[in-house]
Amino acid sequence: MEIMQEMVHLVADRAEHRGGGHGRSALAAYLADDVSRVLALSASAPVRRDLLAACAELTHLLAQITDDAGYPGLAQRYFHTALGLAGEAGHRTLYAITLRAMSAQALRMHQYKYAAELAEGALQTVGTDAGHAVMAFLLSQRAVARSHGGEQRLALKDLTDAETRHGQATSPSGPFTAYPRAGLDYQRAQALMRMGRRADAVVAFQDCLRHRSPAHRRSQALTQARLAELLLDGGHVEQACVHWNLFLDHYPHIRSNHMDEAFIRLRSALRPHRRQRRVVSLWDRAAELRGPHITS
Repeated sequence: MEIMQEMVHLVADRAEHRGGGHGRSALAAYLADDVSRVLALSASAPVRRDLLAACAELTHLLAQITDDAGYPGLAQRYFHTALGLAGEAGHRTLYAITLRAMSAQALRMHQYKYAAELAEGALQTVGTDAGHAVMAFLLSQRAVARSHGGEQRLALKDLTDAETRHGQATSPSGPFTAYPRAGLDYQRAQALMRMGRRADAVVAFQDCLRHRSPAHRRSQALTQARLAELLLDGGHVEQACVHWNLFLDHYPHIRSNHMDEAFIRLRSALRPHRRQRRVVSLWDRAAELRGPHITS
């Protein structure tokens, strides 16, 4: 059991530092071989529930890194497996967290109605029993989903409630227990951006970067990319270039389909500006990085 918990932290940390393209096959093999054997052993009901919950956490992480590696269909299968394991363990909070992750994936795939249904289902699953960190985590996702559905007033209420809950949270650190302030800032920025409140979204992304741990290289890089896109869309080319360069500092070291997509958006967004003095060096730098990284 201790080994499985250590694996949960190791996988989560590695995914944040190196991206979903690293270690995915090893985790899948570990779950298929070692963990399946452990689950087949006789154990008391409480021990078995704990084992099922740990296995659900690892399968959830496998789904996330598989999605980040560029296999969304396979990731969905893993998410459903994680739901089954969490349900068998009677772990409503973990079940809800997995629904929330599926909602985030659905948003990335532009399945807005499905994303809203999953975000709502996550909150209904936990009811009023969940801790403050978990509630903030779930509410922030429903806020983003509602912003995509044009429900601005309800989205803003969810953000306010998430802020309140987050301020009351005292959960221990861990990928399934704590909700970093940077994560809430990022969700706030995403929702505000969708509502057309560009200036507020820029501030929220800046808050996110200020709170983001340096160890979370992947999330930090993706936040730099989002902020750069938003600034460029608002005509702030020089400021956008600063953040694009910071994104490129991380890009060669992280294997992530989401990073590759951000890189492609970078090239597309910069193309109309590539003759500008400040953009020329950034355009050339991106051109040098493109080939070897995307084909690796």
